[in-house]
Amino acid sequence: MNKIPRIRLTVFCAAILFGNNIYGQQKNMITNAMDNSFLIEQTEIAAWRDLIDAAPDIFQMAEGLKHQDIGGGMAINFEKEPIPLFNRVIGLGLEQPLTQIVIDEIKSFYTHHEKYIIHYSSPMNPIDADSLLKQNGFYLAGSWERIVRNGMMLNNNEHTVDSIEVRLVDSTSKESWVKFLMTTYGFDFYEWPRSFALRKGWKHYIALRNNKVIACRSFFMTKEKTVFSGVDAPVPGVMTSNYAPDFTIWRKAIQDELKEGALLFVADIELPGKEKHKAAYDGFKQLGFYIPYTRYHYRLNK
Repeated sequence: MNKIPRIRLTVFCAAILFGNNIYGQQKNMITNAMDNSFLIEQTEIAAWRDLIDAAPDIFQMAEGLKHQDIGGGMAINFEKEPIPLFNRVIGLGLEQPLTQIVIDEIKSFYTHHEKYIIHYSSPMNPIDADSLLKQNGFYLAGSWERIVRNGMMLNNNEHTVDSIEVRLVDSTSKESWVKFLMTTYGFDFYEWPRSFALRKGWKHYIALRNNKVIACRSFFMTKEKTVFSGVDAPVPGVMTSNYAPDFTIWRKAIQDELKEGALLFVADIELPGKEKHKAAYDGFKQLGFYIPYTRYHYRLNK
């Protein structure tokens, strides 16, 4: 048996140690990720950037769909759908402080009187960032709870609804998912969801009862193995009081994403409750989520 030359053996061992060290650093980073507001917000930013980039160029131009990096965050704009869901600024005041220059840049980005919002949360800098927003005519217009979970395994003893089946959207179910999504929201831009239905990085799930689609939710995994979830319908707590289909999707999706190395999950509760005892809070707590901060919406246009 040939012996490995000493120098090659030394390099080989060093490579292993270096690789383990890098992996360990990444793991430690993600272990603390649930308190890392910048990483959390960047996960959503990555998902929205990919969503918009997926849309056909002709659709983007005709509909005024675009995104722009501003102040360390990102602004998204959908001129033909002037509602806050598609017209908002994410992740401000984290990589760099919110300043008047940043606000002026935001105002110059939205030029068609869109009803856009700026997300404000306690981790933002400076501490009185909300005061600066108010000085510029922005007013408080609702909030979402930011929720996150780490890469821990699910508790298999948690309750599941046997009558609900969850399937991953594929080429055979793509059109059913697109139609359900558009019909539920009352939108008619079918070409957009079709463009990212089977796109790399995305997983779309549908919940069915008696072979009829009753809910859907999507998941995007970044290169850092962090996951953002959105594109959900009907929105739990807003469009429906029945959380069972959505939570059943979550259980399946978390299991699938963990198999691919997911280290952080990011989402929102879109109808916050003052007492924090609604079905959403209890359900997400059982799924391993917690609330690092609340995202307040500051709107300029009535």
